[in-house]
Amino acid sequence: MINYLVEESTKITPSTLLLTLKRDDIERPLSFQPGQYAAISFMHRNKRSAARCFSIVSSPTDQDILQFSMRVRGHFTNALSKLEKDDIVSVVGPFGGFVLDVAKDTDVVFLAGGIGITPFISMIRHMAKLNSDNKVNLLYTSQSQDDVAFSDELLKIHEQHPNLKPLFVIKNGPTDKFPAATVTTGSLNEELLDKVTGGDYSKQKFFICGPPGFMKAMSATIQKKGVPRQRILTEAFTQSSPKQTSILRSWPSNAYALGAVGIVLGSFVVMVSDLLRTLPPTTADAPTKNAPFLLTNVRQKQLDQLVNTIPPSPTVITAPTANQAPVSSSGGSTAVTQTQSAPVPTFAPIYAPAPTTRPSKIP
Repeated sequence: MINYLVEESTKITPSTLLLTLKRDDIERPLSFQPGQYAAISFMHRNKRSAARCFSIVSSPTDQDILQFSMRVRGHFTNALSKLEKDDIVSVVGPFGGFVLDVAKDTDVVFLAGGIGITPFISMIRHMAKLNSDNKVNLLYTSQSQDDVAFSDELLKIHEQHPNLKPLFVIKNGPTDKFPAATVTTGSLNEELLDKVTGGDYSKQKFFICGPPGFMKAMSATIQKKGVPRQRILTEAFTQSSPKQTSILRSWPSNAYALGAVGIVLGSFVVMVSDLLRTLPPTTADAPTKNAPFLLTNVRQKQLDQLVNTIPPSPTVITAPTANQAPVSSSGGSTAVTQTQSAPVPTFAPIYAPAPTTRPSKIP
């Protein structure tokens, strides 16, 4: 959990709130990728509020500022709109796999329905900051032109980066707020997709975010064009709810799930550690299943080497050699003449018999 301070809480449309948070100097910045979301909570009447998930709209390159945007239509979002400067907001995350890979996703189509525009704002801001040459077509549908959030910023980015092209699809009412080339009326349908893509669906990656009905319809239309599932990325969520979906679905559900996994893994590690303590050691000085007398053999070899280094005594009678007189065949014996350099006696290794229980300890 990272604590941020409220910098500003403003309405950017009659129904859309932009919450701007500033990082406290003692806190580390939130590390996230463009398109991810986080859970936020705040203090209200000396009590911690529930945590709710919202898409991050700021760019990951802005380390000191973190922004969220949401529709204001409930107790939680109404309370957010009333936060004052320097109020503390706690952030947990990031979550989600609805992520733009700037290096790989070089030709993309963004399909946004209503407040589903929020993750795309982070992606577009990020590409603009990097001055990337990614080809982006944004199709952003709203009920009316007054419901279009971030329109001025999107048009300004388009002027500076012509490869980032927004197209506002307005269902009802006038469209005079936008240049004619950037707006159309009606619904986001197959005909409009064909116009934007030029009928060629072989290269683009499609990102879809919005209400469930919008997501389902757009995904079906694109798949009908022969686009494989691996080139379609979707993100559906119910605003202000921890049921936002993607690779990681929500918090705190994810925290509970990951905690359970951690407990299971920790128990397994402890069990294996205890088992290893009960097993006999497998070293060069201890017997094993494959070498049950390894201890005896090693010790015997050391004794053999020690004995072989002891020089023979002059009184020791050795076996006759070619330079010595032979023993008499009559039963008597002749004197054995010792050579100048008597050979060092050798001893064959004596191996201990197999123990019936365990090897005896050798001093």
